[in-house]
Amino acid sequence: MAVERPVIYLVDDDDIVLWTYHELLRGLGTDIRTFVSARDFVESYRPAPVECLVCDLRMPGMCGLQVQSQLAGKGVLPPTIFVSAYSEVPSVVKAIKAGALDFLEKPVDGAMLVQKVRGALERSRQMREQRRASADKSTRLALLTPKERLVAWHVTTGKTSKAIATELGISVRTVENHRAHLMEKLQVKSAIELTTLLLD
Repeated sequence: MAVERPVIYLVDDDDIVLWTYHELLRGLGTDIRTFVSARDFVESYRPAPVECLVCDLRMPGMCGLQVQSQLAGKGVLPPTIFVSAYSEVPSVVKAIKAGALDFLEKPVDGAMLVQKVRGALERSRQMREQRRASADKSTRLALLTPKERLVAWHVTTGKTSKAIATELGISVRTVENHRAHLMEKLQVKSAIELTTLLLD
């Protein structure tokens, strides 16, 4: 199975700036997709497993903050680095609060851009792993019966099988059977692992 390459989205209304960024970043082994229109980017954007966005803050038609807002409205937001020729503290603060990863001032230092993009791609990889772990956890939890879920919750509170049996009005043996089944389904070997999985 082919591994998808990371994607860098570059959005700036200046062709020369886009070309410069492309040349600086092409050695990173990624797909680079450039857009001179923020609206075109938002309309054609499809999330990639590992990605980042380098976006000008001030553009005609749709500014960088609007791009960020539109993507967030779709429930997606790649790690984003905003760039601007203007020192716009309120806009930068607003962008960072809304989830932007970083901000660079034009003219952009090439080495700094490469460093920031590498960091953004690494952040994207971490986010992908968190999504995978969360999906895996949800899949495993869905395998449990309602009674097994109840026993699992009681185990995380530190109760003994006897205490759980008394509280649920079932035999200790039944609790231990449920516990053995749920541990197998969740692929955990101890109460500590179970607690970590359920409370993480």
